[in-house]
Amino acid sequence: MLLSVGTEEQDLLRQLKNGDQLAFRKLMETYKRMLAKRILHILKSPEDAEEVLQELFVRVWMHRSKINEALPIKAYLFQIGENLIFDTIRKANREKRFLTSYRHMHAEEAYSHIEECLFREENRALLDRLIAQIPEQSRLVFILCKLEGRSYEEVSKLLSISTATVNSHITKANRLLKAYLKADSAIIAFLVAEYIFSKLN
Repeated sequence: MLLSVGTEEQDLLRQLKNGDQLAFRKLMETYKRMLAKRILHILKSPEDAEEVLQELFVRVWMHRSKINEALPIKAYLFQIGENLIFDTIRKANREKRFLTSYRHMHAEEAYSHIEECLFREENRALLDRLIAQIPEQSRLVFILCKLEGRSYEEVSKLLSISTATVNSHITKANRLLKAYLKADSAIIAFLVAEYIFSKLN
């Protein structure tokens, strides 16, 4: 139930300005549900909405001395909320632009090190899932050469195909792996990050 505009609210705000934590809790309990609903409606993200709501009340407490008890607190709370929502959206857009630019800058560099990232032991499950999508013959050649470490000549004799054909299958498999990675932004983002961080260590 919302506080009535008048003496009750003014008394609460006066107590809040004096550092009364019980008054602060009552203010939170009164308005947090309404604020949360509005914030979530705009941001669509429960995690972002929760962060904004927490920051909102932190600011109310930190700047309680500036509260004008003669004015309705609801408008003050919504103003802080709108400012925080705007900041959150602006930050998200800035990060999105940065990631897009960063991926364009480093994607080709990361693609040239696909094997370096994928062949690490911790990424074997991912590699196996990607390899499973490669046509059978190219997959077999890729496994023999890249995973088992056999030479092109060995694979050529084992499968009764020319070394040129072995090379063709390897090229095809690498091309398909790259295409699969490009199609899955989550995977490529992970590998780009992993490659970059490995260079920092």
